[in-house]
Amino acid sequence: MLAQKKLWYPKIKSLSNYRAPHIMHIIILGAGYAGLRTALDLDRRLREKGLDDVVTLIDQNPYHQLVQEIHLTATAGIGSLDAIYDIGRLLNGRAIRFIQGRVKALAPAIREVQLEDGQSLSYDRLVLALGSEADYHETPGARDHTFPLRTYAGAIALRDHIIGQFTAAAKQSDPKQQRILLTTAIVGGGYTGCQVAGELAVWVNKLCAETGAPRGEARIALLDRNEHILKQFGPWAGHEAERILDQRGVSIYLNTPTESVEHEMLRISEGRVLRAGTIIWAAGIRAPDMIAAAGLSVDHVGRAIVDRYLRVEGQAAIFALGDCASIADSNGTPLPSTASFAIRQGGRLAETLLAEVMGKTPHAYEPVQLGELVSLGPDYGVGNPFGLPLTGYPVILLKKGIEQYYRASIEAA
Repeated sequence: MLAQKKLWYPKIKSLSNYRAPHIMHIIILGAGYAGLRTALDLDRRLREKGLDDVVTLIDQNPYHQLVQEIHLTATAGIGSLDAIYDIGRLLNGRAIRFIQGRVKALAPAIREVQLEDGQSLSYDRLVLALGSEADYHETPGARDHTFPLRTYAGAIALRDHIIGQFTAAAKQSDPKQQRILLTTAIVGGGYTGCQVAGELAVWVNKLCAETGAPRGEARIALLDRNEHILKQFGPWAGHEAERILDQRGVSIYLNTPTESVEHEMLRISEGRVLRAGTIIWAAGIRAPDMIAAAGLSVDHVGRAIVDRYLRVEGQAAIFALGDCASIADSNGTPLPSTASFAIRQGGRLAETLLAEVMGKTPHAYEPVQLGELVSLGPDYGVGNPFGLPLTGYPVILLKKGIEQYYRASIEAA
């Protein structure tokens, strides 16, 4: 799929030409919501001050992915390339140096980042914005037999798989096997699980019409180990989401932990079995293992523990934010891993890093709860903007408005 789009981005093999004794070199690992916002805002502020300190952005992909929209990519809700931005074009005209590469290890003791291609890059300040990956909770077979929905590439792979399943089902003469091919099981009833369930429930109508698969045999199952889905919002949102998804043909299984996964089969509580040709894993996230492997302080899901300035505990030169940082509000409650928080953390960290460059005292990060929005298909959603319960199409309009605002902000930053 990526071959359809020509990506342009600057590649550099060495940073030696950009180093000087009086210049601070800041490396940002990850070009997601948090990392990209940090890089763009910091670059702008440095140029406004006439400073020549070097900002290097490193990511394994040549694109910035809108993780909040990949459930649409996975279900053909948007075009296949609408959820990504060419990093090179976003950085065009800016002083940010970009390296496409995969991080192999962190070496805090010598202030180095080691890449898989053999490069070792020194830094004065390091920002960990590495995002997150699926947390399989050590569930046997989950890693090998499910589709995690955490990346653009994963969304494309899932969509291609579902199309293949429905295409095969249209030609299948065995009714039992046909039902398996047309059954999609989603493990996890949080943001991602509910959003993909809502979009999939609408998409299957078009998919069956295009492939010839029988619509009456298409099934979607959403499984969650909790008493309600969308537990982050409270029971009111869970009840409303359950009502809407049920109307759209999604079967919801609550208080149902997944014990193991096999090929086209889930083993769930009380010895029950669910056969499904497509199994999507949306049951939580964790930070990349390299953070803990570097000896940094982490929480139970591998996120770096940071202070009020987003500085990693016990590290003078390393900061972390977004999905790979453990950040609490004023009450000590961990903040949710959402794009909204990641973007605002990036803006604050840019100010903190500018203060570090200029030798000034930075301001602490003070999280503000603006609320979250979850779509349950293209025309209905639930949310709590500014703490106020909201349901229906207004949620979709507000969500689209925020997404368009974000797109404009990175295109013109």
